[in-house]
Amino acid sequence: MISNPILISAIITLVIFIVSAFPLHKAVKIFKGKTKFHKTLFVVIISGIVILLINSIFTVWAGIIAFIFLIWIYRKAFKLKWHKALMVWALHLAFVIMSSIIIELILDTFTKTSIYLR
Repeated sequence: MISNPILISAIITLVIFIVSAFPLHKAVKIFKGKTKFHKTLFVVIISGIVILLINSIFTVWAGIIAFIFLIWIYRKAFKLKWHKALMVWALHLAFVIMSSIIIELILDTFTKTSIYLR
């Protein structure tokens, strides 16, 4: 059994990045972006790190700066126009929201636990 908390945290973080890359990959494919799954995973990891840095440097405008930067990353990485990059972001967000609601319903139905704070 793994008892190293740093290793467990690193594994959980990696799994979260991998799982979050699936809906982004699907959204990019729907809007005819150019990507492979490993490229999408790389973009998710890099954008997560950069957004973390933006949030630690900027306090007031961090959300807006991070949003614009994320759309710019999608535009460059997946060779999309600005409006398609924005639509990829919106579709990715919709996929994540829908999947989290489905997971919540399944967890609540079978285990009476929640992934959300109540």
